[in-house]
Amino acid sequence: MADTFLYERKIGLLIWQTSNYWQSKLRKTLKPYNLSLNEYLILESIFLLKNTNKELSQNKISSFSGIDLSVASVTFKFLEKKKLISRQLKFDNRKKIIEMLPKGENLYKEISPFILTEEKTIFMKLENETLNFTNSLKLLLGKNIRIKANKYI
Repeated sequence: MADTFLYERKIGLLIWQTSNYWQSKLRKTLKPYNLSLNEYLILESIFLLKNTNKELSQNKISSFSGIDLSVASVTFKFLEKKKLISRQLKFDNRKKIIEMLPKGENLYKEISPFILTEEKTIFMKLENETLNFTNSLKLLLGKNIRIKANKYI
């Protein structure tokens, strides 16, 4: 049967709808914790980066998370007000060092299994095409892709 709706014919609309669906599911999961999706992604980034970096700057976390620096900057302020992170000046006001506070780490550890479950539910439909799908999206964004070697050759 032919695609009958515009969104079925336009890959950009399908990507947009998929993104909206993913965001909606995660926001619903985060709502009881009074946390936005950007706040969660910043906390996740800090948690993942803290063991490999002595000093985490806002720029480094923004870059790692893929969140625009101006959006991330506002998000850091919210997280600081919620006492989930601290921001300390290093040399000048342009470089703030970020540290996750125990309350932030505990909250991240509590929420992350629910987020992981929700993402698995959404993306498990891809089955063994997950890597190909991820690489296709990276190609569209002009990023490097990872090729998985076939171990049976």
